Amino acid sequence: MITFDGISSDTGGDGTVSAGQTITGTTDVTFTVHADPDDEPTEAVVSITGSTMYQGTGTVKQTFSLSPGDCLPSCTLHATLDTAATQQFGGSANGMAAPLVNDGANSIHIEVDSPRPRTVTANTAVTVDNKRPVVTLPDLPGDDAWTSHKPVGLSADGELSLRATATGANGVSRVRYFSSSRAWPAPVDLTAPASGATWATTLDTSAVPAGLYAGGVYVVAYDKDGRAGSPVRADTLVDHGFTITPKLDTVIRPYETPVTVNYAYLSALNKAFPANLIYAYPVSTTVSLDGKAQATTPVGAYTYEGNTEGFLADLGRLPYGAHTLTFDTVDNRGAHGRVDLPVKVVSEVTPAWTDGFQDFPVAGSSRTYAATTSAADGVSRAEHWTLDVDGTTFATGSYPAQPSGTWKTTTTGVHDVTLTIVSQYGDTTVSTVPIRVLAATTTRLTGPATSTYGSKATFTATVAQTGAKPAAGAKVSFQYKRAGTTTWKTRATVTADSTGKASYPTTTKFNGAWRAVTAAKNLTWASSTSKTLTSHARAVLTVSKPTTTAVHGKPVSYTALSSPYVKGTALRFQARQKDGTWVTLTSAALSTSGSATAKITFSRAGTWSLRVYRPGTTDLTDTYSSSWTVKVS
Repeated sequence: MITFDGISSDTGGDGTVSAGQTITGTTDVTFTVHADPDDEPTEAVVSITGSTMYQGTGTVKQTFSLSPGDCLPSCTLHATLDTAATQQFGGSANGMAAPLVNDGANSIHIEVDSPRPRTVTANTAVTVDNKRPVVTLPDLPGDDAWTSHKPVGLSADGELSLRATATGANGVSRVRYFSSSRAWPAPVDLTAPASGATWATTLDTSAVPAGLYAGGVYVVAYDKDGRAGSPVRADTLVDHGFTITPKLDTVIRPYETPVTVNYAYLSALNKAFPANLIYAYPVSTTVSLDGKAQATTPVGAYTYEGNTEGFLADLGRLPYGAHTLTFDTVDNRGAHGRVDLPVKVVSEVTPAWTDGFQDFPVAGSSRTYAATTSAADGVSRAEHWTLDVDGTTFATGSYPAQPSGTWKTTTTGVHDVTLTIVSQYGDTTVSTVPIRVLAATTTRLTGPATSTYGSKATFTATVAQTGAKPAAGAKVSFQYKRAGTTTWKTRATVTADSTGKASYPTTTKFNGAWRAVTAAKNLTWASSTSKTLTSHARAVLTVSKPTTTAVHGKPVSYTALSSPYVKGTALRFQARQKDGTWVTLTSAALSTSGSATAKITFSRAGTWSLRVYRPGTTDLTDTYSSSWTVKVS
């Protein structure tokens, strides 16, 4: 435990301890340290430290080294502190002997240390009054400026107008401005006022590097005996302006707003938020088009106080053509940054498709895509263009050629046809249109080439898609064209099964041609037509119980039956020669009953091979009966 026993000074203090008592010059402090064997002190320090309201303050102290037993159970110690002590401040060239302890409210502090370790302290408030002069700077912002991040310091952008109010019980002989920084002018004395306590001067700071000079610039007052008071820190901001850079190309588009305006101070002022708020920062940007204000961006619109990223200026829609944009930015201390930027306002190039999308292409076919191009500014053009499908290029070109190219379709399904246009100003326009590629189909028709009149004949169509995939469910029309006619007529429409097959049975009547037509399926496949299949119809031709023996020189009757009946049809009765050819022996016309009878007289004995032949017509093909053998004696 520590107890204060008394405090006295050159003022003739009574030695009693009372909070806030006034002391001056050499101060005597008596205090008692109470200890126990388990916690004996090893050191005691008595000090008085100047307040923080002035610069150049320090500490006056006295230290006591204690040995075991010195303070058991207690010890009374006496310290002498010189509150009027000074030290050199501000350098040997520009400085002065500044007091270590400021006049005004202070505190005597006692600190006792033990080896535990443990520290015990005690304090008492005192007022130091060494009759030093006091100086204040009325133009400095108050403490609230620091907490609210307002600019702190005196403005010295081109010159520094300095005012100082100095008072002192022993009068004021002069007020001096000085700096510990080599960048500043030499120390200067302020001019004494004709009346009152405010001293003033003006300094040229145009050659001083930009920055916030805090802790290096001071004002101090001297009394009539030449004693210096505590120096006051004169935080001073030098702002020689900044550069601005609009983030905008020289070739722009009418809708390219807002535009970013970047600015840059020298490194000494280029601080990050919120530190920059005690320095300098732009607060407003005006953008003009050909001398006419287009947009003004103040703090609170697209930016904020202390903005370190730049400004956003909304230019609105700009007219096409060549113009000059002027960007003028002012900062919180009135400094300007300006730049003139020549720009050309252009439009993108837009395409209009003219060919390629009139219907659905079929896989395996070729399709030509074409477009024309135009630009709203009347100047921009399609300097280069590319046509691609699903990212694979199939045509490219350059001005003056208009976009056009042929694509060989491959796979079925939906594909993206893309036209990419690059103007002479680097603008890229992309137009993508989806196109569906249908599967191709192949239809193959099979069936009898020749069949007998009145018999059943079946025709089968096989339909396959691209990739040999069966076209299950395809609608297949079987079409017939009778010989001697030019018109195809649909006999039946059949749905293909899972293997892509469709069949149609019919009764044979006449010569003709068949084909199969597969209908297109919406968004799936295209139609196709098979090759023409020629189908012949034979007449029914038989010989009724032909005689197989005969005598040469004597006639034998043979009756042939044939249908359909066609009036005037002649049947030829033929015999085969030794060389295999057939020759006609006689003819007989069919009667309305469908029979024809002929008499044959064999000219020689031997074995004869006979047949009946019905010559072909438009409706029926050549027809032969089965042959039979006759033995002639």
